[in-house]
Amino acid sequence: MECKKPRDMFVEAGYGPNFADQLIQNAFSKLFEGDPIDERVCFDAADDMAYIIDIGHDDIRSEGMSYGMFIAALTGHDKLFQKLWNFAKKYLRNDDGPHKGYYSWQVSTTDFSMMDPGAAPDGEEYIAAALLIAAKKFVRDDYKQEAIELINWIKNKPFNELVGPMIDPERKLIKFSPVLGNDFTDPSYHTIAFYRAYADATGDSEWLEIAKNSIDYLKKAAHPETGLCGDYSEYDGTPKAMPWFPESNCFSGDAWRVALNLSLDYALFGGDESEKEICTRLLNFFENRRPYLSDYATDGGPYPRQGRNATPGIIAMNAAATQVLDSEDPLVKPFVKDLAALSVPFRFWRYYDGMLYIIGLLATAGKIEF
Repeated sequence: MECKKPRDMFVEAGYGPNFADQLIQNAFSKLFEGDPIDERVCFDAADDMAYIIDIGHDDIRSEGMSYGMFIAALTGHDKLFQKLWNFAKKYLRNDDGPHKGYYSWQVSTTDFSMMDPGAAPDGEEYIAAALLIAAKKFVRDDYKQEAIELINWIKNKPFNELVGPMIDPERKLIKFSPVLGNDFTDPSYHTIAFYRAYADATGDSEWLEIAKNSIDYLKKAAHPETGLCGDYSEYDGTPKAMPWFPESNCFSGDAWRVALNLSLDYALFGGDESEKEICTRLLNFFENRRPYLSDYATDGGPYPRQGRNATPGIIAMNAAATQVLDSEDPLVKPFVKDLAALSVPFRFWRYYDGMLYIIGLLATAGKIEF
């Protein structure tokens, strides 16, 4: 499938042609090379290995490693990409046991041991996407082959007594977790544009069916008035609260990323008009609630706890959503300006907000391509 050229929304919002590059470079230098106490999230484990720390939780996550690889590939940092990939394969990948082929979602910062061998599928999805981008960017066929191997594993891993494939075989939708019994999903795990890239890389057209199913699912999961999804949901789109996360039926940190997934597919592959419609609904919701918060009930009501003021993570994802809008749409400028005005996240919560900030910059500037 032909990948379209995404737009630079910073230019469309009135900034100069090099403005986005300066923001991206500044974010990269602080988050990947900055002061170790207050700025950076990336650290060396050896001359040929590096890892990303979730500073706020003091652990290493497949999510962070995958984001680091994704960012390194898109910004052309080939040595860093290889170092992150080396670490992920050595310390996060399960080479045997029921989780074989998947990456531990949580590894210790002290001795790099797995705190939980279980996988969170967004990690695998982003690792595979990062490998495909790096294969093209750095002319490395081995990366493409490793991506194909992982993509096939995500969909076709044989069932054992504990774990199965990450794609539910009947519904053809991504699961919250491949551990048996986790029969629900996470709206932000539906990385539709990635699935089209997987189909292209593997020649497996079933990924296009999965992409279509994800769009149909998100039409149901996004609230009809607000466009907000829950952090977790049933496969029919109904928001789902979990005993260990009673607010998971609300819009919060995970669900911020749905806007990116929809807009990326629409910008790169012409996706589906519903992607534009959901993003527009979402942006209208936030525009009408300035200064808006980071956390809401999906119907726009208050979050069960005190909702946070808008953080860089949600601001970056909302700016990325402007890729679906027409150039003259009055929603473009306010959301792109919000992102342009941010400082690079620092101190305690800089990991998640920082990763989404730089990915949001790349998406808003039209720098994410396969």
